[in-house]
Amino acid sequence: MHLHIPDGVLPIWLWVTGFIVLAIFLIPVLLKIRKQLNVVPRAAMTIALILVIMSIPLGLPIHLNLLALAGILVGPWWSLVVAFLTNLVLALLGHGGFTVIGLNTLNLWIQALAGFFLFNLFARLIPKSLCDRDPGLKGLGTKKSGVSAGLAAFIGLALSFLFTVFLIVISKVGPGEFLHLHEGVEEVGHLEMSLPTFLKISLPFISLGIIVESFVTAFIVQFIKKVKPDLLTFRK
Repeated sequence: MHLHIPDGVLPIWLWVTGFIVLAIFLIPVLLKIRKQLNVVPRAAMTIALILVIMSIPLGLPIHLNLLALAGILVGPWWSLVVAFLTNLVLALLGHGGFTVIGLNTLNLWIQALAGFFLFNLFARLIPKSLCDRDPGLKGLGTKKSGVSAGLAAFIGLALSFLFTVFLIVISKVGPGEFLHLHEGVEEVGHLEMSLPTFLKISLPFISLGIIVESFVTAFIVQFIKKVKPDLLTFRK
C-alpha cells in the first residue's frame, strides 16, 4: 500500500512521529550497511524497477509496489533504504506529499520485511514435492521459489493494508482522504465516509491488487531462479 495523501491533511503529530520512527530505524541501518558497497548496484536496480512499476497505470485505483520482491533481493536492511529513496523520489514527482514520506517508508518496509523473512521461511517449510515435479531440479525448486515469494508478498501486502487502516483510525482524519479511486480526481480523496464504508469500497480493489502483485512477484522470482539464482541468496 502507498499513501497518496498531500501535505496538510494528516495531523502534525502523526507525520512527525512517522519521521521519528523512521529515523530510529534508518540511522542504525545506514551505519550497519555503510560498508556494503557491493549491494549498491542491486539496490539502485531495485529502486528503478519499483519506480517504473508504480508508474504503470492499470486502469484501476491500484498500482503494484513490488516491495516484497525488494526485500527478497536486497535483504531487510537495504530494503529500508530502498523504500525511503523510492518515497523521496515519488514525493518529488507529486506522488504523495513530503510529510507522508516517513509513514509511507514504514508502510512499504512492512512489505519488504515480510517479503524477506517469509520468503526464506516458506522456502524451508514448504515441501518441494508440493510445487516441483521435475526430478532434474536441484536445491530450492523453481516453482517452490515462486510459491514462497507469492505467499510472502500476499501476507506483506495484507499487513501493509492493516497498517493503513491503523493510520486511519489513529489520525482521526476522514477515511475518504485515504481513498483514491482515480488518479487526478482530487475531490474523490475528500469524500465524507465512515470506516466501514471505506472498507467496503476499498477492499475489492485492494484484494485484487494483492492477488495480482502476489502472482507477479511469484512469476518474477521464478524467472530469477532460472536465470540468476544467486540474486535470491541475499542474507545480510
